[in-house]
This record gives sequence, C-alpha cells and structure tokens, in this order.
Amino acid sequence: MKHLIDTTTEFSKDINMEFGLDKCKTLHIIRGKIQPGDYTINTTDTITAMEPTDLYKYLGYKQLKGIDHTAIKNTLNTEYKRRVTAICKTQLTGKHLIKALNTYAIPILTYSFGIIKWSKTDIQQIERTTRTTLTKHNNLHPKSAIERLTIKRQNGGRGLIDINHLWQKQINRLKTFFYTKSHTSNIHKAVAVNDHNYTPLNLHEQPDTQHNDTIDPQTQKIEDWKKKVLHGRHPHDLEQPHIDTIASNKFLKIGNLFPETEGFIIAIQDQIINTKNYRKYIIKDPTATNDKCRKCHTQPETIQHITGACTTLTQTDYTHRHNQVANIIHQKLALKHKLIQDTNTPYYNYTPQTVLENTTHKLYYDRAILTDRTIHYNRPDITLQDKINKITYLIDIAVPNTHNLQKTIGEKITKYADLKEEVTRIWRQDKVYVVPIVVSTTGVIPNHLHHSLKLIDLKDSTYIQLQKAAILNTCRIVRKFMQLDEN
Repeated sequence: MKHLIDTTTEFSKDINMEFGLDKCKTLHIIRGKIQPGDYTINTTDTITAMEPTDLYKYLGYKQLKGIDHTAIKNTLNTEYKRRVTAICKTQLTGKHLIKALNTYAIPILTYSFGIIKWSKTDIQQIERTTRTTLTKHNNLHPKSAIERLTIKRQNGGRGLIDINHLWQKQINRLKTFFYTKSHTSNIHKAVAVNDHNYTPLNLHEQPDTQHNDTIDPQTQKIEDWKKKVLHGRHPHDLEQPHIDTIASNKFLKIGNLFPETEGFIIAIQDQIINTKNYRKYIIKDPTATNDKCRKCHTQPETIQHITGACTTLTQTDYTHRHNQVANIIHQKLALKHKLIQDTNTPYYNYTPQTVLENTTHKLYYDRAILTDRTIHYNRPDITLQDKINKITYLIDIAVPNTHNLQKTIGEKITKYADLKEEVTRIWRQDKVYVVPIVVSTTGVIPNHLHHSLKLIDLKDSTYIQLQKAAILNTCRIVRKFMQLDEN
C-alpha cells in the first residue's frame, strides 16, 4: 500500500500549529482509486482525508487525481469571452483597446498553456471568438485580412497577440527547460522519459526547436497578407519607392483613433467595403447586376471611386476634406509667423482669413494672384510671402487616391510653373517655390511630403495631423455614401 500525501506531514512536536490543521487534507490513492483514511499526527491532532468528490487547487486549477481539462477549458473560455466583451464596451482608443486585450484578457489563457491540454482546434476557436466579438462591437470588419489583426502596428497591423503562436512558443520553451534540466537533474530526466502524452508537453517527443527558431511569424504573416489578391494591394502600395512606409503606418502606431474608425479605414485599405463592384465581381452576388455608381451613374462603384474619383462629390465632400487639410497648413503657418494669436482653436473649427499680413510675412488663402499675362492656374490654395528674404511659396493641397500620389505631385509642380515665373518677375522675388502638400485618401504618406514640410519650415511631425484629417474625412465620406439608396 502506498500513501500519497499532498500536504506536509512531518511536524516537530515543538511547533505551535497555529496555521490550522483544519485547512490540511490527505489524499490516499491505491492503484488509481481514492481510499479513505485520516492521517494521525499525535494523540490529539489528525489530518482528515479528502472525499472522492472533493477538489483542491494546485497551480490555480482545481484537481483531485488529475486535472479535469474539459471543465477548466470551459471555465477559461467563459472568463476570456467575458473579459473581451467588457473591453469592447469601453471607450478606449484603438491602440489601448488592443493593449487591454493583450494584458487583461489573453493572460487568462496564457497561464494554462503547458498545463491544460489545448488542441489546435481549441486555439483556433478562441481566435475566431475574439474576431467575432470585435466585429459584433464594430471594431473589426468581418472581411478584413485576418493577418492584419496580429501584425505589429508599425508594420500595418493592429498588434493583437497571436494566441496560436503564443501557445506553441510557451509549450516549446517549457519542453526545452525540462530537457535542459534533465542533464543535471534526475527528477527532470525521469519526467521527460516517462511523459508519454500524460501532460500537454508530451516530453517523450523532442521539441521542434529548429522550426520555431527559423520562422519569424511576423514576416510570414506579412508575406501571407501580400499574397492575397484584394487585401494584398495595400501592402504592395506601401512598398513603392516614393512611399514612406513608416509614416504611412504612423496612425496605427499612435493608435489614437476610435476602434470603430480604425477598423473602418483598414477595411477601406483592404478594399472590402460592400460596394456594387465588390458585390458583383468579388463575392459574386447574383442580385448585383449593375455596378455603376449610385451617385454619378457613369463609373463602376469601386472603393477608389468613392474615396476620390466620383465627380458628384468633388464640390462637396472632397472639397471639405481638402479644406480640412489646408486649414492645418494655414493655421500652422499663421501661428509660426505670428499672423494670428489664437492657439486654442482646433483645425476643424479654424476659418482661414483670405489675407494675413505683418511686417515680415504675407499669407494668402485661396486668392488669385494678378499677373500681366494670362495664367490659367493662378489660384494656389495658400501663398506665403517672406518679405525680408524675398521668397514666395505657392502651396497647393491635394488628397488623391494612393495610386495617383506620384502623378498628382508632378501635376502640381507643372501646373504652377508659369505662375512661378510671373511671381518671380512681378513681385521681384529672389526665390519662388511650388510646394505640393499631398497625402492619400487612406493616409498613405509620400516621401515628397517631408520635403515640402521642410521647405516651408514646418515640423516634420505635421504629417501626422494631416494623415489623421484625411483618414477621418475619408471614413466620413464612405459612411455617408454607403447609406445612400442604391437606386
């Protein structure tokens, strides 16, 4: 007969047992069956035995002869879902919502990896539950690229911990620990030799360290994202030589958008908004027979058409977005050169004055420049004149679609070439610069924008505010458009 006692049973007679023997229990297991039998310490003190229905906690989990993996998994799943739902109901920004999931919800599961037997199907179901809950609270579009959710924010994703990778990594590290210790410890060696799938580690099988060390999950996810025909267009756009990838993903890195807005602009970048063209050609909806735009009725209704190519939106929504970006540049120039004093007005409530002037600078907003000969393009968005150094800046704003960025920058420079010559001659300027301020509808930043901001002596970080303004207004335009009657 062998007695397995789960509590310390060797006590000195001189020890004052104030910790309470009523909290101690013994467990007798004979040939896999629990046997009754109390443990007598002395004539007055006895530790009672556990009943077959009793449970005790070890490593935080209730168990008796072993661990009830199914019951514990159900408990963990329920608590995980509760925490994810609670986080989604908060007013956290996009970055902080994901951070809360990583630090408050996912650790509930992390502690069990290597102790509780999770299957790959279980882990996939947990990840699916996470995405479903985020979608339910409008924080994730159901058709968005799955990879983007767990790609790091600086790489264009949202930064959620990859539960599957975390599960595999933790088990692999525990296995490596046991194998390393088995070289110097007999007990670790005995455990490693005899664990034939008794634990989730299954130490009898050697860990696949080579596989886990050579594959970077982030790199693999980005490659999988790029391979997608529709979703992969955005990462390929960011790889263009004239695009600043780090700056283009800055809004995700900062993460100060609401989760709903963040999820929506990502859906726009992934081009999975439910437009007529998407329904007809991508998801093959048999009811979608006509893909013409519901506003202009001439061009196919793609997401690029909605964000920057519909002629009926040019004088309204596109102009409003353009003006919001122009307001930022005008306000910063006016403050920098002390043409205005109010520093508290946000850009979206700021109304630029047509003419601002002091002894050193003159600032025009949307004003035609009179010339001796006819110039077709003589009305830049902003004109800044440095009276002291005799330098003029012709600043023009544009918010085109991503594939038109390079073309738009070139057009702006060519467009104002004649005006540049006339201003140099008439105003007797030493230098006249054409300064295109161009950011894409989805917040993609061209390298040329940094050059333009440096030329007019604004902080390079100004692009962050321009990017946010473009994204917020693009989301507003698409939401408003999609609410229109299709007929």
